[in-house]
Amino acid sequence: MTSKMTRPAAVTFDAGNTLLYCDPNPSEIYAAQLSRRGRSVHAKEVGPVFRQAWAEMQSRTSPGQDRYSSAPGGERAWWGDFVKEVLGRLDHDAPWEPLLDDLYAAFSDDGVWRVFPETITTLSELRTRGLALAVISNWDRRLPDILRSLDLIDWFEVVTVSAIEGVEKPSPEIFQRTSSRLGVDPSSTLHLGDAPLEDYSGARNAGFAAILLDRHDLFVDQPYRRISSLDEVLEIVDSTMTGPSVFSF
Repeated sequence: MTSKMTRPAAVTFDAGNTLLYCDPNPSEIYAAQLSRRGRSVHAKEVGPVFRQAWAEMQSRTSPGQDRYSSAPGGERAWWGDFVKEVLGRLDHDAPWEPLLDDLYAAFSDDGVWRVFPETITTLSELRTRGLALAVISNWDRRLPDILRSLDLIDWFEVVTVSAIEGVEKPSPEIFQRTSSRLGVDPSSTLHLGDAPLEDYSGARNAGFAAILLDRHDLFVDQPYRRISSLDEVLEIVDSTMTGPSVFSF
């Protein structure tokens, strides 16, 4: 069934690969830290293993279940299990606990995070249009500090982080908590993110409108409302101001 939304009251955003990205990329960071602690490896070797380990760890919790609370010991223990999964798949000799410390510090360093060029201008333009802004992210508890270090956090009335909430996208609950805190109806809220399940389907199932941010045209032939750059949302939002019920989702 297709629904329609008039002018949105709020726009919510995924964080990673939507507002910000990691540079060097995770495979490069893992390769550097692994090579410091054992045999030398290249990011091209680590990349496929990283993705396999990520898929394996994702499969251990149901969609919407908070991954970090699923591990005894919380999020740091979850990352420890992830590191051990990577080491096992690479048959690498690095000691996992010192490696975990190295990696945890590396990804906590605000120097590895970058803001997409159009992020600030897009947020500024949306704010000028009178829209409330929020983040909804599957991330650990470090996200607010990362947003703060990048001078992003003050753009948002609400920052909803899965590890803090105890629930993840695509669960409707994490979306609905956000719209409630913003004081807006879900049907007047538009969500943008890069993940078809977590962001697009999750938002729609919560009653939000949704747009998939597809920077690399991975989903051209699939039935998503897509944009390839964050600032393209401005034209869509503006179109809702010119007449009733023009945004279909």
